[in-house]
Amino acid sequence: MRGVAALAAIGHVLWGVILLLAAGWFALSTLRTIPYMSSGTVWTNTVAVLLVASTTALPVAAVGVWMLVLGRGLWSAPEKQRIALLWTHGVLLALGSLAVVVGILGMRAAERSSARGGGLLGPVAVIPLLLGAPVVLLAVTSIVIALQKTPAGHPDPGE
Repeated sequence: MRGVAALAAIGHVLWGVILLLAAGWFALSTLRTIPYMSSGTVWTNTVAVLLVASTTALPVAAVGVWMLVLGRGLWSAPEKQRIALLWTHGVLLALGSLAVVVGILGMRAAERSSARGGGLLGPVAVIPLLLGAPVVLLAVTSIVIALQKTPAGHPDPGE
């Protein structure tokens, strides 16, 4: 089972890095809008831009850091990460499933709209599906790994 825990640790670290890169992109793209703002000076607009940058980038960065923490914990002591994995990936499973459902419903709506001659933004409906499916995959895999671990202090039934 150590090999599966190592793969889960690597997966969590990769997800953490991806989320931190996404947070950096959100922050950088928001900060790059300062020179193009039409009212006020650069310094008066900085506060508004920093507020928008922090509300878009900080939650993503926080989840990325938490994924790195989980990955480190899985690598060093996987048996101690059971509760953290179950809580974290239970929430992620719910959010990822919601994104998948929204993507499926959006694709159905886009299909109906294109049948009536509309549907220019139909491909946008795929975005929640593309974001939610990997989250669901990671969450289900991590929950299965966490449930297969024997809780600390309990003997393994197979021994």
